[in-house]
Amino acid sequence: MRMLCFDLDGTLLRSDKTISDYSLSILKKISACGTVLVPVTGRHLGGIPEAILQQGVSYAICSNGAGLYDVKNRKPLKEECIPDSIMTELNNIFPELDIMADIFTFENAYSDERNMSILNDVDASDAVKDYIRKSRIIIPDVREFCLRERPAVQKITANFRKINGQYKNRDKLRTVLSEYSCLEFVTGGANNIEITVKSATKGNCITYLSEITGIPLSETAAIGDTENDISMLKTAGISIAMKNADPEVKNICRFITDYDNDNDGAAKFIRKNFL
Repeated sequence: MRMLCFDLDGTLLRSDKTISDYSLSILKKISACGTVLVPVTGRHLGGIPEAILQQGVSYAICSNGAGLYDVKNRKPLKEECIPDSIMTELNNIFPELDIMADIFTFENAYSDERNMSILNDVDASDAVKDYIRKSRIIIPDVREFCLRERPAVQKITANFRKINGQYKNRDKLRTVLSEYSCLEFVTGGANNIEITVKSATKGNCITYLSEITGIPLSETAAIGDTENDISMLKTAGISIAMKNADPEVKNICRFITDYDNDNDGAAKFIRKNFL
């Protein structure tokens, strides 16, 4: 195993969005052995805890595979973005459906004031909501921002009000998105929908990184827990599901950790099997 690709939320990070000193120490040890460490996440680069990047991380895959970064030089190596024309259409639809939609670029994630009121009704833990508030740049209007600045949008994360046990307009949004043949949409947890272009998957990005590093996929391990990790887990030679992973993730993986993300499941698996 020469390259280790690991998801963050629900995998390396605990439910409160922190990482233990033990997990950090294992990352440092495996990196010192010459293993290439690659966080593979739905987050933007600025959303990855600096403590993780400091454990010898050279590359990071963000926005579910829409961005690959040289961490040391803080520059993108590969980006696949949602076309401006589609962004304009979707930005008009989100307010109509009363959906919270945040946009992700190279280093930043943006949300607007309207979204913050919806967040109060989103079915997510206080830790998740706190992370969202802290990791977003709040602007007056995402639609106006996109029309004016034309940012390179790698990903959109949509969250929904939960009213009487139902996620407001979640199914309607899926219907709308299915009309765009170039878009992919998966859930990354908390019943959200994460939207990218179809070619921007974690699996495709790992394949590209394998090519530029010369490390075969057969010598690459991946650890994950939710639907947006499936392409990565199917691509890597060694696939590992967290104990707390969704059933469909466990079904496709070769291994399952003995412990969940709140008990250092990923780090303990790495120590037992790779150190």
